[in-house]
Amino acid sequence: MDNNPWKTHWHLEDLDSKQEVITITLWPYRSLGSRGYLYLMMGFIGLIFILSLLFYSLGAWPVIGFLGIEIGLVWLVFRMNYNAGRKFEKISIMPKETSVEKVSWQGVSNYFNISSPWVKARCIKENGWSDKLILSYHSDQVEIGSFLPPTEKSSLADALNESFERMRGVV
Repeated sequence: MDNNPWKTHWHLEDLDSKQEVITITLWPYRSLGSRGYLYLMMGFIGLIFILSLLFYSLGAWPVIGFLGIEIGLVWLVFRMNYNAGRKFEKISIMPKETSVEKVSWQGVSNYFNISSPWVKARCIKENGWSDKLILSYHSDQVEIGSFLPPTEKSSLADALNESFERMRGVV
């Protein structure tokens, strides 16, 4: 299994083998890095500047203010998108329990502790795509990886179930 974080949206790491903990960290995928964002905004501002000169030369100088507002809105949308990319989920699998930590983009953490070793990951599919990735235990369930693309959810469910089986063998 390829665990390269640049190819997938989740990362599997084995911690200290004496503790017998498997940790999987999930985070949203961002295809545009900070350098790409800088180049995109420089190109966009350059285009808006050229358009501003064109409208000024045509005598439609009030349009320049609206073009400035457009730059601000594009910057705001990208900022909101990058803020949303700071959230992550951390799943720690131990022989007798599994813990899920969900951290929002503001840094607020929610913890779910599953004290059953009989946890199972499954994808709920609608219209042929994996819409939800669920950790099921007894009659309860927790959704994880809601920000992952549907193609990643099935491979993550397989990796989780493999990790759960491995930990059950440790008990």
